[in-house]
Amino acid sequence: MRFPNILALAAACAALAGAAWADSYVGEGWIVRFNRPDQAAYYSRIGAEEYVLREALLARIDALASNDWACLATYTFSGNTAELGAAGPILAAMSNALVRGAKLGFVADYGVNVASNYWPGISLTGLATRAGNKLELSRAPSDWGIMHDKVGVFWYRASTQAWVLAGSWNFTGGASTYQWNVLTEIQDNALAAAYSNEMREMLSGRFHANPAKSHAHDGARFRLADVDMWTNGWVRFGPYPDGSAGGSNALTDVVAAIDAATNAIVFALNKLTRPEVAAALIRACDRGVVVNGTIPKSDRADAFDDSYAIYQTLAEPTNYATANRAFLYDAYSTEWRTDYDAGETDLTHAKYLVIDPDGANPLVIQGSANWTDSALSSTNSNDENVQFLPHPGLARAFVAQFNAMTDGTVPWCALGPGAVAGESRLAYWLPYANAYELVHTTNLFDGATWTNRAALLPAGRGTNSLPAPNDAARRFYRIRTVP
Repeated sequence: MRFPNILALAAACAALAGAAWADSYVGEGWIVRFNRPDQAAYYSRIGAEEYVLREALLARIDALASNDWACLATYTFSGNTAELGAAGPILAAMSNALVRGAKLGFVADYGVNVASNYWPGISLTGLATRAGNKLELSRAPSDWGIMHDKVGVFWYRASTQAWVLAGSWNFTGGASTYQWNVLTEIQDNALAAAYSNEMREMLSGRFHANPAKSHAHDGARFRLADVDMWTNGWVRFGPYPDGSAGGSNALTDVVAAIDAATNAIVFALNKLTRPEVAAALIRACDRGVVVNGTIPKSDRADAFDDSYAIYQTLAEPTNYATANRAFLYDAYSTEWRTDYDAGETDLTHAKYLVIDPDGANPLVIQGSANWTDSALSSTNSNDENVQFLPHPGLARAFVAQFNAMTDGTVPWCALGPGAVAGESRLAYWLPYANAYELVHTTNLFDGATWTNRAALLPAGRGTNSLPAPNDAARRFYRIRTVP
């Protein structure tokens, strides 16, 4: 498997390198966005990419005009400031949209405080009981299931375009500041119709454990206008029609997709408890597929954590038939990539798996669902959504998120000061036990000059460093696999 090289530039070229940090990937009718947490809810420390998911949702609400229709759904809802919150700014945006004449619905889990004024004088209950154009509000019942969606569906009638926003980001400030999350925006009327039908089920009071909840829209197929989409995508909504092994549920679709992988798999999961998934990932490794993944320490560090058993299964070498095994990563705690996961709660909150991102048939599986029985196969538990997206651009965008959150699937190097004055050192990361070489150039824009070998790096996975020349020449470095 081959991945593109990543450049580590000298400090003098920091502005150029910064261009690679934009965390929105855009195609024809689709966008993938991810945030970068900083673990600090301070007004003086708000990162440029920290609240990118909140801003995307607010922009969609602000675009609603008279008689447009939208529905939002969230498992949690909090944060009352414009700078650091989510619930407050969303309430204000919805209030303004209602004044403009837009039709709005809001679906909340039972744990959401619908009466709280997260914005001065505005609450969900207040918007639902105001005079004139009202919010249609529905709250899940208090039973053993949860409404776990994080969704926005937007029908803009003037343009006849419908957009679906879905992913792992709950509508809270903490989901931007303390967690790694990801969100897709997809323009497709068939997909939006399926999500709208799911929203209307819950707006009508038919939630997870209600046997009258319809499955008619579960499994709906759609096709983006983008010509790179190599086959139809589909979406699953939990609870599912059949919870049995091999039955009609998202778990069955997930295992089948993993078993079809031929090249590479990348996953970032908040929870992984299903042995069927672990077995499929091990089978993939035994076929020669390169598997890279991360699960947060808060969910797999000790035997009491939900994902502990599956993580140990993937980490145990004797469970594999060959020397190829899953590469398991710790996420970085913050956007600055200086400290690894120290057990921060739900640090990796993303819920995705990417299959063959550079292959002929790439596929992204993502949504609200943790990879548990209640979210992937149950017939009477969680309200969830899981997207199956067969598209190379979407796949590459999710791998970019993984590479931002962890040491990643590409070799990288970074120039920094040495231990003594006047000395520089080059730190580097090797993702696999291949042989790599370090090369340099003094002219970044002339590809023919990447011929100056600085060092043949030893085979092996991990982070290391070596001294770098400290002379007048400005050098640019990269790592490449030895031919």
